[in-house]
Amino acid sequence: MSHLLGLIGSPALPLGTAGRYVAAAYIVAFVIVAAYVAIMALRLRRIEHALGELAADAHARHDGEDSISALTGERLEG
Repeated sequence: MSHLLGLIGSPALPLGTAGRYVAAAYIVAFVIVAAYVAIMALRLRRIEHALGELAADAHARHDGEDSISALTGERLEG
């Protein structure tokens, strides 16, 4: 029974001198994940910007076709 009481009082992970290495490993993992998230955010912003430009071009092209078809009475194909 005293053996169980001894286990209750001990820490879950007896780190000792390895605690610094474990903390460093967690910090490195956090930095890697943070860098990955930052890179993905930059890529997403760039893709959204390019998509916005494509949408604007498509609207301009569609509006141009409507004005030409209004003048000629025909719908342009292509």
